[in-house]
Amino acid sequence: MLHKENFDNMNDSVKQFLKRIEDNSCVIGIIGLGYVGLPLAVSFAKKSIRVIGFEKSIVKVSKVNEAKNYIADVQDDDLVTVVSEKRLFATSDFKLIKECDAIIICVPTPLDRFKKPDMSFIESACVEVGRNMKAGTFISLESTTYPTTTEEFMKPIIERESGLKEGSDFWLCFSPERVDPGNKTYKTENTPKVVGGLGEEAQAIAMALYGKAIQNLYPVSSPRVAEMVKILENTYRLVNISLINELALLSGKMDINIWEVIEAAKSKPYGFQAFYPGPGIGGHCIPLDPFYLEYIAKGYNFDLTMIDAAGRINTLMPYRMMNKISYALNRQKKAMNGAKVLFLGVAYKPDIDDARESPALLVMEQVARKGAEVLYYDPFIPEVIDENGKKWISTQLSDDLIGSVDCVVFTTNHSCFDVDHIVEKAKLVVDMRNAVKSVRIEDGEVFKL
Repeated sequence: MLHKENFDNMNDSVKQFLKRIEDNSCVIGIIGLGYVGLPLAVSFAKKSIRVIGFEKSIVKVSKVNEAKNYIADVQDDDLVTVVSEKRLFATSDFKLIKECDAIIICVPTPLDRFKKPDMSFIESACVEVGRNMKAGTFISLESTTYPTTTEEFMKPIIERESGLKEGSDFWLCFSPERVDPGNKTYKTENTPKVVGGLGEEAQAIAMALYGKAIQNLYPVSSPRVAEMVKILENTYRLVNISLINELALLSGKMDINIWEVIEAAKSKPYGFQAFYPGPGIGGHCIPLDPFYLEYIAKGYNFDLTMIDAAGRINTLMPYRMMNKISYALNRQKKAMNGAKVLFLGVAYKPDIDDARESPALLVMEQVARKGAEVLYYDPFIPEVIDENGKKWISTQLSDDLIGSVDCVVFTTNHSCFDVDHIVEKAKLVVDMRNAVKSVRIEDGEVFKL
């Protein structure tokens, strides 16, 4: 935290910035209005701060300005209120960056086809910021990335494009997003936020700014510490989920119900955290973050052997699940080739409309390649495009459909699924999410992971 004596020693521009934050006269620009950016924009706007949302998608810009919500974690009424009261405005005109005192970057950070970080979205955002910003701007990155990005990737681009100097003309920060789509308890406002400003002045501005919208802040000493925090959180989950996936496969061969094992292990009041198996790992963060860490580690001639092994286990799970479906069909004297397979759920977790990196899509692709006719139903996702560009359209679920297909596969355990009814109507069920509680491992008609 900033001490009074340090505040007194700051230059006037910093003091004026902090005063604008205090009296809500500062303008915040948020680049990227997706799962992270839009909830954050609404959170600031609800605190009577003017927010400009920058988005290249004309569709999203129009929806925001018409107060048509497209993010489940944003309350419809909140969006209507902040738009109608002109506290939130969306645009594709990046020249308006010059009107902003602070810029928060919330753009995608995918992997390319070689599993290398695709930094093009961050680079593009930094170029736009550098070309259009005014002196005295605070810039924070929230996108997943590798440690050193803020200092060694962002800073040179912004300085080159703007002709300004970091630390005197503008300030940089990294504050990782921790959005958990669909979480009923933790939203943007009450999820503790890690803040890593580049220098004391940047940290002071960052803490004051984020403190307007976020209830609990956790300051760290530098952007690279904050960058490593995000990577650690999701690599930890990757390693543990991959471990439980591998144990699930072994348990099946040993006639052991892994779900029963996990529940029993949970009874220990200390030293154990439950993770659950499935067809793979989805979402934007867990499947991607470790590869960002591997990328930067190679620059230090350091091999992350445990993370590499965990990544390989996760990568193989969709193929092993395809084999599970083939095995179940074979037990009923049916071949995969020519079979009709219905997948229930393509979201990467229950009760959300997010199919990013969903393992269900990978399983569907593999089953289709083996000659099966593949259908899916997801009440939250009417259509989805896989990594090969193929569009899948959700079918309508009916008793006739369930009874007509050769196999029904639970790939997402949405709470709205009437599991007992589906099992009753289906010829064959492969359960990858422990949706069917009544079957221990398999009973001839239900096969569990």
